[in-house]
Amino acid sequence: MKDSLLNNTPLSLYIHLPWCETQCPYCDFSITTDPVNGNDAKLAEAIIKDISQSNHLIAGRKFKTVYFGGGTPSLASTESIKYILDSIKDKFSSTEIEITLEMNPNNVSNDKVDELLFAGINRISLGVQSYNNQELQALGRSHNKESAIQATKALKGINSTIDLMYGIEKQTSESFTKSLEKVIQAEVNHLSLYQLAIEPNTIFYKKELLLPDEKEIEKIERVAKDLLEKNGYKQYEVSSWAKPGFESQHNLNYWQFGDFLGVGPGSHSKISNEQEIIRYRKIKPLEGYIKNQRSTDLRAICDNELDMDLAMNLLRIKNGLEKKDLTISLPESFLEKYQKGVDEGLLLKNKIGATKRGYKFLNETIQLFF
Repeated sequence: MKDSLLNNTPLSLYIHLPWCETQCPYCDFSITTDPVNGNDAKLAEAIIKDISQSNHLIAGRKFKTVYFGGGTPSLASTESIKYILDSIKDKFSSTEIEITLEMNPNNVSNDKVDELLFAGINRISLGVQSYNNQELQALGRSHNKESAIQATKALKGINSTIDLMYGIEKQTSESFTKSLEKVIQAEVNHLSLYQLAIEPNTIFYKKELLLPDEKEIEKIERVAKDLLEKNGYKQYEVSSWAKPGFESQHNLNYWQFGDFLGVGPGSHSKISNEQEIIRYRKIKPLEGYIKNQRSTDLRAICDNELDMDLAMNLLRIKNGLEKKDLTISLPESFLEKYQKGVDEGLLLKNKIGATKRGYKFLNETIQLFF
């Protein structure tokens, strides 16, 4: 596979800012609820140092996209965000590069948004999850329906995406429809629509939850498909809907198996070089990372693990990928398993992607690559 792993692979930058107001009971991300207290300036310095020390991994490439995630990155000062962006402008692939920052409704104001746009952010990801107070309380969110509506209005006319969640306690297809209608009425150009997943090491994992049953979940998914398609949104990935031209370039790079450099405490990276594909993460403690931007859990991805990794990313894309658009030469072992999926009517013959049936049962389809 040596020839397939050259450093012409597209590269994105993920910047992790870990502060949160509260710990959401479904969240298993690397976060801290300690106050920022000026540590954002220290973290910005450490992140800039980390990027500089990663030149051998960047290998002369320019960043295709930049994404500030968390945590709630908008809790950090705009000055620290601008400082990071200004320091790496020479590494941007173009002046039109997509630069996304996540916000929670409580942090959105016209002034804050204007400051972020001035700093260089050109896409806002708003974590609404629901416009229903009962559902927000069930999720342990710190905002309410009114602040979610106000934040959505403040982003009108700005390139933005909203996160909505379904499968929540106390949620019905009717209450979900009302939330979705608010997104559509606001003319938001991108929607990330996630089913609540109960992950280990979360507060929810230790609780018994009364979640909507399978029938209600299917009804919610039908409602979402009908309403979104009727209003000009197209599903281009398992959890992603967009108006034409507003697909997330950062997330597409992940799913197309591009590389990503993660900086900030607990961030993950995937990097290709001439010999191998590696994954690793940065240490999680904030103070520890500020002092030493050490990497940990480094491992090479190969054989069956690589086949599964490829399937879990490439097959998420709704209409498949043309083989000419792939950034990696697919291993023979992957292609053999892929042909089995074609024979079973689960995978496309002339593209890399799932058929309608394979996409409907995507988790089962991906098991072909185990």
